[in-house]
Amino acid sequence: MSDAAPAWFLRLLKVPPAPHIPEGAAVRVFRAAQAHRQLQLLRWGLRQAGVVVGLIFTWVAVKNRFVPHLPYEYAGTVFFIFELFAWLAFAVQAPITFLVAWLDYEYRWYILSDRSLRIREGLVSLQEKTMTFANIQQVSIRQNPLQRLFGIADVKVETAGGGSKGGSADADASHTEGLHEAHFRGVDNPEEIRDVIMARVRMHRDAGLGEPQHPEPAALPVSAGPSAATLGAAKELLGEMRALRSTLAARGRVEP
Repeated sequence: MSDAAPAWFLRLLKVPPAPHIPEGAAVRVFRAAQAHRQLQLLRWGLRQAGVVVGLIFTWVAVKNRFVPHLPYEYAGTVFFIFELFAWLAFAVQAPITFLVAWLDYEYRWYILSDRSLRIREGLVSLQEKTMTFANIQQVSIRQNPLQRLFGIADVKVETAGGGSKGGSADADASHTEGLHEAHFRGVDNPEEIRDVIMARVRMHRDAGLGEPQHPEPAALPVSAGPSAATLGAAKELLGEMRALRSTLAARGRVEP
């Protein structure tokens, strides 16, 4: 349906083009599952149903219970005008929010290169994050009951300094993200994504720790041993010393 989406709607939201995919055998591109779109549309439908129930309750309860007791002559007319504007606003926002929920699936990009991961998501509120594998500290899988029903999950990536944040675990609450975390939302292969990320994190850590920080001192050169000429000269000198010693001993025995 992205091709059938009105051009004016995409220009209104200033939707950027598809991100540049770097070349290389190590590049992996993951997308949200089709079930993520179905879950988004379900949430959209529940929100619209809640608005309709609220408008009907306001019309029945307020008009019949409170308006007749107001001391103003035209209170009923004023209330009717406000209620009419509320219904008109609902009728205008319904198709727009439906398009946003529908296109949200197609404008999610999860890109893994050899050095970093890049996530782009959102239409009305665009978010784009890049994290290097050398800084990633933790990768976890999260799944709420609705996601479990649809067979999808989120992969949460945290870098150094991220820490743990409290609050709702709603998988669609992207505005609660910190600067040190990112999410692969609505994927049907969370284990594969986690394993790919962790493999590249280990590769970068091994590359960083494989070289010794303090190089070992160079070994002293070992002599190859005396040459044959040196051995020959030493033997000749030893022979001469023995001959001299024999001569001196013989002279000592001849003299009285």
